[in-house]
Amino acid sequence: MDGTWKVSVWGTRGSTPMTGKDFLEYGGNTSCISVDCKHRLVVFDAGSGLASLGKVLEKRDWKNRKKRVDILISHLHLDHVQGLFAFDLMHDKKAEIHLYGAREAEFEKSLRTLVGRPYWPLGLADFAADIRIHEIHAGESFCLADEETSQEREMSGMPGLRIHTILGSHPGGSLLYRLESGDKSIVYLLDCEQDEHMLRKLPEFGREGNLVIWDAGFSPEDLAKHAGWGHSSWRQGVELQRRARADRILMTHYFQNYTDSFLREQERLARLSAPACLFAREGMELWIGSRKQ
Repeated sequence: MDGTWKVSVWGTRGSTPMTGKDFLEYGGNTSCISVDCKHRLVVFDAGSGLASLGKVLEKRDWKNRKKRVDILISHLHLDHVQGLFAFDLMHDKKAEIHLYGAREAEFEKSLRTLVGRPYWPLGLADFAADIRIHEIHAGESFCLADEETSQEREMSGMPGLRIHTILGSHPGGSLLYRLESGDKSIVYLLDCEQDEHMLRKLPEFGREGNLVIWDAGFSPEDLAKHAGWGHSSWRQGVELQRRARADRILMTHYFQNYTDSFLREQERLARLSAPACLFAREGMELWIGSRKQ
């Protein structure tokens, strides 16, 4: 079995979805990126882009396998969870959806408050899918495993999936994730400001990752105007990639007012200093293989 992972971009914006002709190239949905690990589908954040992923999954041939999706949520700001309301698999009785978030933020209690009356007509218990909530302490590591995938790994010789977490610098906190299996790794670093503590922690957390997904919320020029907002710039991401010796870095979570023409120029400047730097676009697909390949 081919152990290559497929990374798909479903949402690229921060704060709020955007529509209109000036937001077509890079996309207007909020943060959502999926990783198809063959034996498991892992999703980073449940922004409005999750709805588009749901449409694709409803048509997917699961080959008599469980419709399981694991969604790693960085934090409960609305732009990172609003896609849950429009995720088609929530209404599928054959689906098993695992939601992960920070225990420090009372993830389960807060999520059950948000997804329910008076904010939404259905509560989590009213959806047809089997929805399971997992609270994670920042700094905790855990495996994504069950009997079915363990048997598949034994047959294919593939190692299991392991998640590492640290706390990000963001108002109210955010969970930063590292997804690993064997020699493959993806590091998800959205909604995190580069304070002194983060500058010490992140290079090691992202060490030799195949792909770093980075909060390029503001341009380098705009970043100084938004100190304390909990975001970063592509320039800081390029420096982190170099210090961590990561293969590639994917910029995303753009400030909602940044138009396609503005982002195109930012991308041009970024790639002059780092050819391995990519700017996320909705519909983009990347493939992750072993560093030994």
